[in-house]
Amino acid sequence: MRMMAFAAILIPLTSGLSGCMTGGVEEAMDVEAPVDDAHCQSLLIRPGELVYAQCRLAMRKTYLNDYNARKTVIQRQYGPVNEAVDTALRGDAFCNYDESVKQVTSGLSDDVVAQNAYQTCANTRQELDAAFAAWTGQPAEVLAELERPMVLDQNRAAVAEARVVIKGPPGSVLVTESEVAVQNAPGAMPPAEIVPQAPIAQ
Repeated sequence: MRMMAFAAILIPLTSGLSGCMTGGVEEAMDVEAPVDDAHCQSLLIRPGELVYAQCRLAMRKTYLNDYNARKTVIQRQYGPVNEAVDTALRGDAFCNYDESVKQVTSGLSDDVVAQNAYQTCANTRQELDAAFAAWTGQPAEVLAELERPMVLDQNRAAVAEARVVIKGPPGSVLVTESEVAVQNAPGAMPPAEIVPQAPIAQ
């Protein structure tokens, strides 16, 4: 239920922000921004949960910044991208961001996380390569060579940001993913309400 509510907020948020970010990468917001924390917690998402980190990074525009940075580099060399390249680029940027953030609690190093995410996104990379080759007439390897270091850097930065924001502002009470799994299990009962015992009549 909370994931559906989060998705309902995230989709218009990222769509609206992307329209405001055609001029380059926007400055990242404060890691511990209380407004962002309050917004995410209003969706019943708590610090310590993966979905909390995803919500905070959506507010920080991490994925959109990554997409715009990559688009800027490509356009600097080849001119304005066409719709097919833009769509494929957006998909690959989101895939790399999402797969990186999903590993925030894995305990893996940033380098391993970055490589894992890059490899997991092979399908979106192939779609981007094909669109690029059709657009420019250049071999797909040209784009891969141009972008790979940047994408890996972005993946490392995404999981590093996630590790910070998942903790919430100082003093936050963290929940664990195992606690969330129990709460979301089918048939799970809500926590029992503690009712004060009635005084014994004299």
